[in-house]
Parts: sequence; C-alpha cells; structure tokens
Amino acid sequence: MSANNKQKLTTLVGMDGSEPSRQAMESFALSSIAEDCDVMLMRFMPSPPVYTVDDAVTPWIPTDIFQMQADAEEASLSRIRDEYKDRFAGCRTLLSQGHPGRGLVEQAADMNADWVLVGSVGRTAMERVFLGSTSDYVANHAACSCLVHRPSHRLDVSDQPFFSRVTIALSNDMHDSLLPQWISRLGFRGNCDIQLIHVMETHAEYDLDLLKKISAYMQEVRSVAWKQMEATREQLRMKGMDAHVTLLESPHVGQAVVEHAEKHNSDLIIVGDHDQPLLERVLLGSVSRYVVRHAKQSVLIARK
Repeated sequence: MSANNKQKLTTLVGMDGSEPSRQAMESFALSSIAEDCDVMLMRFMPSPPVYTVDDAVTPWIPTDIFQMQADAEEASLSRIRDEYKDRFAGCRTLLSQGHPGRGLVEQAADMNADWVLVGSVGRTAMERVFLGSTSDYVANHAACSCLVHRPSHRLDVSDQPFFSRVTIALSNDMHDSLLPQWISRLGFRGNCDIQLIHVMETHAEYDLDLLKKISAYMQEVRSVAWKQMEATREQLRMKGMDAHVTLLESPHVGQAVVEHAEKHNSDLIIVGDHDQPLLERVLLGSVSRYVVRHAKQSVLIARK
C-alpha cells in the first residue's frame, strides 16, 4: 500500500519548550511514520493569576503584558510548525491555558486522536512517583494510545532517528493484537531488534498445597503464552521483521518488563493497557503505569 493510501493518524503532540519536548518532536518528524500523521502541536500557558479587592477581580499581570507573552508563545509554536510541517500529512498549532496534562487529555478526546506524543523530563522514577508529571498524567488518563518519548543515550542510533531496539510486552489480553499494528505503523526496519516477552506473575506467598492445585492451570497459561508469542512473531515475520521470544516468571510484572528492556538495551517499550476503570488505574496501579514511571526508555501504551 502506498503512503498516500495509508490511513492518516490523528496525532496530538504536547510541546512545552523543554529540551525533551524538542527532542521528541525532532525524532518524530524524522521518523517514517511522520508522513502518515495529521498533527496538532499544543502548548500551554498558565492562567493569569488574579486577586480580589472589594469583589473586583484584578489580574496580577497587566493584560497587555500577558498578551505579549501569549503572542511570543504563539510565534514560538508557529516556528516549530514551519520547521517540520513538510514532514507531516498536515500540521497545525493550538495555544491554550491551564493544566497541561488535563488539557492534552481533553483535547485528545475532542479531536478523537489516535495517539498523543509527549516528551518526558529527566526526573528519577522516585520523583515521578511523588511529584507526578505531564507525561505520567497523559499516559494514565488518555483514552487513546500514548507515546512517552525519552531521548536515547545509545551510541548506535544515528541511522535510525526514532527507535531500533524494541521490547514488546504481551499479556494474553485482547489489546495485544494492537501491538504488532503499532510496530507496522512505526515503520521499523527489518534489522530492528525486537524482544517479544510475556511475564507470568508468580506468588511466592502461596502455600505448597495451593501451588500444586494451580500447577496445571499455570502450565496451561504457559502454553497459551508461547502460542501467542509465536503467532505474534509470525505476524512480524510477514512484515519482514524477526523477534526473539521470552517467557519470564516474576512476582512483579512491570518490574520484569523494565529490567528485560534494560538488559537488552531497548530504546522503546510497547505495552497494552487493560480495560481497567480510571480510578483503578490511579489507586491500584497497572503494569503500563509502572513501566511509564520506572523505565528509562520511551514507552508506547497501545490502547483501542
């Protein structure tokens, strides 16, 4: 199928003026998927602070000064659009006010985005857990797929601007069917190193009698997992790519995914996201949320 006949991906890119944001945009623009994307670049300004005296609301910053700042932000966003617009199927900009995370999630829903791309600042995993971040908020709350881009520190990526070493975490879930689709969409080369993994959760706290009772079930799960990985591997082979398959067992699925990606020097992790209600994802956590917060690599959460 020619590039002109491919379905365009409605893409929302969060821009904040930071170096990680700029690097994410540059890598995206240079990738083979760029020409198939209809892109909106979105940037946020804080709402102007106000104070109230005698029931009169007055801005701390004079309106003309705030407008000058808005004009400068618009101009900056337009320069980025003009620099990269020829690489996309379409490119437009939007400057808004308020909370960047909530704003991106709402805009993604309003425009029925296929995916959201955000750069991740260089916080440690512990800082991301306690302080939060725009990328973490969007990855956890968006209804569409989300790519959290982190710059690669590998030295062998000069000929592949986006990603060339990928870990795909399968989970025997319906969303796993989306993962090969994203591999195809991202346009990886045939020599891309792809790691297909499935992590079975173990429970060391189970007593021996219970372990014996569920052993047959666990063996069945292993069999299904192997079949799924081989089927996915065959799908990738048909697209000219090969993959290494690995079945892991661990008491912590998310941690095992992150450690495997680190061991194999991956620059992207692709995970599906189960149909957990938002409140469950926030309070109880999820594999995808753990991976976004703790991985050093870029993370793509594939959703419907």
